Amino acid sequence: MHVAALIKRKGSQVIAAKPDAPITEVAGILARNRIGAVLVMDGDDRPVGILSERDIVRAVAAEGPDALSRPASHLMTRELVTCKPEDTVSQMMAVMTERRIRHVPVVEDGRVIGLVSIGDVVKARIDDAELEVESLRGYVGMS
Repeated sequence: MHVAALIKRKGSQVIAAKPDAPITEVAGILARNRIGAVLVMDGDDRPVGILSERDIVRAVAAEGPDALSRPASHLMTRELVTCKPEDTVSQMMAVMTERRIRHVPVVEDGRVIGLVSIGDVVKARIDDAELEVESLRGYVGMS
C-alpha cells in the first residue's frame, strides 16, 4: 500500500499552527482535535516545523510553566522528515522506527497534502495482514 491510499482513506486535513502561536494555544489545538502533533506553517502555508505533545511535556519539565508562554517556534522540531504519496507504508514504518518519529507530513509538488501518523501506518499494516489471511483462507478453502 502507498501513502496516497492512506491519505485517501483518512482524509487530507492537516491541523496546523503558526510559528508565533503560544504553546497554550497549540496545546488547546491538540486537545480539541485529539491529535498528538501539529505542523507549524508559515504565512505562505509552508511547513517550518512540527510540534508534538511530547515536545510540550519536555519543555514544561525543563522550563516549568514559563514554557507555556513561549511561541511554537521555540519548541518545534525544525528538521522535518517528509514523505511522498508514492512512498510505501513499509517504507514509512521503517523511517518512523529508525528516526523515532510518530508523524510525517506528506508533500507533493512542494505542498503538504496530508500528515501520516504511526497509528495510520500500523492500521494499514494490520488491514493488509487481515486481507492476506482472508485471501489465504479462501484459497485453502477452495482447494
